[in-house]
Amino acid sequence: MLTQKERCMYCFENPSRPKHLVVAIGNFSYLMLPQFEPVVPGHCIILPLQHESGTRTVDQNVWGEIRNFKKCLLKMFAQQDKDVLFMETVISLARQRRHCMIECIPVPCEVSSNAPMYFKKAIDEAEEEWTQHEMKKVIPTSASRNLRQVIPENFAYFHVEFGLDRGFVHVIDDESKFSAGFGLNVIRGMLQLPEEDMHRRRRHESMDNQRQAVASFMKDWEPFDWTKQLD
Repeated sequence: MLTQKERCMYCFENPSRPKHLVVAIGNFSYLMLPQFEPVVPGHCIILPLQHESGTRTVDQNVWGEIRNFKKCLLKMFAQQDKDVLFMETVISLARQRRHCMIECIPVPCEVSSNAPMYFKKAIDEAEEEWTQHEMKKVIPTSASRNLRQVIPENFAYFHVEFGLDRGFVHVIDDESKFSAGFGLNVIRGMLQLPEEDMHRRRRHESMDNQRQAVASFMKDWEPFDWTKQLD
């Protein structure tokens, strides 16, 4: 049997993970560009080094580093007059196959100001199809009431944050009806990009394009790279 680390493309100890996409490495987490075609230039992903299923259950060390990456990305993209939306989809908890990842999507500030309304509407509309009972559709999260305080440990969820301390979480009632690409598709709608569907699968970028994207990202990231202060 393959171990989880050998199977998972995002576990840091997996020798076959896409190393060329890594931008920065902390003690407990790292930052990389996506393996697939990015939704927008600057689209990146924060992940724990170890196999974790979601940020709801990571320890304080990982939690703190993820927050550092978010803070620095917000500063970096602010220089480009952009805000950052952070999204996490946690499903398949029973099988523990999925590696915890936070998708970070830079968007123009005028788009981000409407993002909460957009996401709420998308969840409300999808909920009518998804769920049978009247569960609270979205639960606000903030600095004083973070993810750990608003949902129990072993629940599947979708969490979106608008900047650092303002967001909401939706508990996924029926995973078979929830698309893992839901959040990215809401953003595509907001930015009027074509939605991903059965016929438009996520495309892999060429290795050359990926290397160029990493080099260009690193140039912008360097002045904000908090990992340089680590021993």
